[in-house]
Formats: sequence, C-alpha cells, structure tokens
Amino acid sequence: MKKILQLLVLVALLPMYSATAQYAYFPQEGVITFDKTVHIKNLLKRHVNSLKDGDFQKRFIEELIPKVSETIVLKKKLSFSGQETNWEPIKETMNPIVTNLLNMGLVDYQNTAYQNIKTDEAQSSFDLAGSNIYVKDSLLNVKWKITDEYREIAGYSCRRANGVVLDSVYVVAFYTDQIPLSAGPNVMHGLPGMILGLVVPEQHFNMYATKVDFSSPVIKTNIGGKRATAMTRREMEAKMRETMGNWLSEKQLNLLLAAMQL
Repeated sequence: MKKILQLLVLVALLPMYSATAQYAYFPQEGVITFDKTVHIKNLLKRHVNSLKDGDFQKRFIEELIPKVSETIVLKKKLSFSGQETNWEPIKETMNPIVTNLLNMGLVDYQNTAYQNIKTDEAQSSFDLAGSNIYVKDSLLNVKWKITDEYREIAGYSCRRANGVVLDSVYVVAFYTDQIPLSAGPNVMHGLPGMILGLVVPEQHFNMYATKVDFSSPVIKTNIGGKRATAMTRREMEAKMRETMGNWLSEKQLNLLLAAMQL
C-alpha cells in the first residue's frame, strides 16, 4: 500500500516538473524591444559647453533648450539568432524639434548594427549629413567587472556589471544568463548572458528591455549594402577628425565619436 501511495505521489508531481522545465527554457533566438531614454536637456547643455566660442550652433542650441522636454524615449529592436544579432531603430513619429535634433545627430544616430560573436565581427551603419557611414571591424573591446547587484528587467533577473569602453567611457550593464548569448543592445557584448539594461552616463542615456519575444528573426549579415564602403573604427575616427577637427573642440569631437559608436 505504501509503494502504491508513493507511485501516485510521483505521478501527481510529474506535471509540476514538466512546467518547471518549460519555465527554465533558454531561448537561442528572438526579438527584444528596448526603450532608450535620452536626457535631452542635459545632453544639449553639455553640447553647448563643449562648443568653441563663436560657433554658429551655440546660440541655436541655447534657444532650443527651453523648448525641449527633460527626456525623450526612442524605441529600438534587437534581433538575435545563434551567435548573431541585428540592432535597429523602430520608426515612430516625433515632434519637429526632436526630429531636427535627430537629423543633426545631436540626440541619436539611429544606426543599424550587426554582431557575430563567434567570428568576432561588428558592423554599424548610420547617416551623417546626408552621407552613409559604414563601419566594419572586430567586436568592440569592453572591460567588465561583474557585481553582486541584481534587478528585474522585462521579467528576467539581471546582474549588474560595470564596464569601460573606448578606453575611457564608463558604462553600466544588466545582463541575464537566462538568455545565454553574450550580446546586447547596439554593439555591446562580452558578458555571460544577454544585456537587457545599459546606462552610459557620459552620453546621458539609458536603455532597458521592455519585451522579449521568442521568434525566428531573419538576421541581416551585411547592413552596409552593396555600394557602401566599409571603414574600420580607426579609419572612421580619422575621417571625422579630418572633416570636423577644424570646427569642433577636442572634447566635443571625442564625445561625438563615442555617440557614433554607442
């Protein structure tokens, strides 16, 4: 009789074990939606302070600052499959002032990106003053230090890591090992799981995942197009210094280069 009762208990528990196994599913592909919050007033104030005296943009931006909100939210999408990711903006209607700032590259470059973690490849493409900039290089070098701080993002338990990228730019990331791809928004990577939260204080923005869909996205492996001429990061930086160095301060140029890559 005792053995029969034990058997009945075991049978009754099987659905619970099955449900637990389903909950512990680790996705290999899907689409993650992010909200990127830009502290636009602070960003514009920093931009004004970095401009050279007499710069024609200075007065223009100073007049804009009282007219913009404290923050704006931009929608982004990260598609992942296997060891590859695509990053792209989600098109939405903005007010005219924000649209102009986006077109000027003062808020966000609306770039698209591709990463292949396995082959150590990263691509990024964006428009600058009517010209396409296409960067193709190895994965971005990020030095991470994992902490014991946790928070929940989009239903996932995420662990904090502090990092340094582009030699001196401080970043904070929150990653989950429940999505076992070492990637994240834009061209961020290098942690033992997917990055669902990213803060870049220098650039006055943060972005957090709002939704994770388990689907089978098509990953674009060449985001530059057939006619695009690829540059390395060093080549892109050299080109920017050559074309903008005469009218941008060194501080402003460095901030601009970081914004283009993050």
